[in-house]
Amino acid sequence: MDPEKQRLTLHIGSHSIVTTIRRKDEENLKRVESELNNLWNQWRVMNPSKEDDEVLAMVAFQFAKLYYDTVEINRKREDELLKFIKEYEKKLNDVII
Repeated sequence: MDPEKQRLTLHIGSHSIVTTIRRKDEENLKRVESELNNLWNQWRVMNPSKEDDEVLAMVAFQFAKLYYDTVEINRKREDELLKFIKEYEKKLNDVII
């Protein structure tokens, strides 16, 4: 195995996932694992009639929504920055020319 990679077992909900990761990503992945489990445990307490896998699906949806909300916010921010750069370059060109 590549020395920069390692095998890692993540415990998410009632499941264990064995995967190969870059060593430098381990801390972040452990933090994600912890956040997923915190939310899973909270929602299990709030929804005792739901099966564990159903609660896990709710957690997965929540994180997917967060991801896509963040992607959209970043896309809008990038559009605003590109607009600003174009306007700045135009003004700069007007001053120089």
